[in-house]
Amino acid sequence: MRSQLRIVLITLVLAGAWAVGGKISGVVADMETFRVREVEVVGANFIDQGAVLELLKLESDATVWGDTREWAQRVQAHPMVQTVRIKRRIPGTLVVDVRERVPVALAPTPTLEPVDAEGQRLPVDPAEHALDLPVIGSDAPVPGARYLPARGRQLAGEVARLMEADTAFLQRVSEVWWVDRDCLRVRWSQPRVDFLLASDTPASAATA
Repeated sequence: MRSQLRIVLITLVLAGAWAVGGKISGVVADMETFRVREVEVVGANFIDQGAVLELLKLESDATVWGDTREWAQRVQAHPMVQTVRIKRRIPGTLVVDVRERVPVALAPTPTLEPVDAEGQRLPVDPAEHALDLPVIGSDAPVPGARYLPARGRQLAGEVARLMEADTAFLQRVSEVWWVDRDCLRVRWSQPRVDFLLASDTPASAATA
């Protein structure tokens, strides 16, 4: 009971000091009490906790009062991470709240590789995660490039828009490619039907 009260009192003092000056001395922070003992990762489906811990690069004596912005920047470097926020759970836990990039399509790179709505290549094994996504017609990116070529990025964005407009429609789509500058051909595999869609046109306006 005394230990818990001590932690509460120290936390109140530290929180006040943090609010006023933004810095807390190592002595006042009671390094042992607030040493990071656990890292909880939430919101991650494709990134495992080990990868997050590796990116954080926490020192053995790191405390929860460390620079969360710097830690977040390290995790943000992962290609699957769109945004990340790190919160403190007193006395010794960091909560890493991750928003991942969402695979929306498979693109030839030249092997089929997941990409997100921005056409960014994602390090996800489609077989391991059972990704049932449409294949988009895109030129292969330059070796080492993180994104698809411009038209491929635009096409990935169109698929993401279809996903938001009508998920049921997209679930039956096997392929999507450009017919011309402003027209898409969207193919269902079962039944075998092709639809022509103007760019930025809702799926409900499709014409067989």
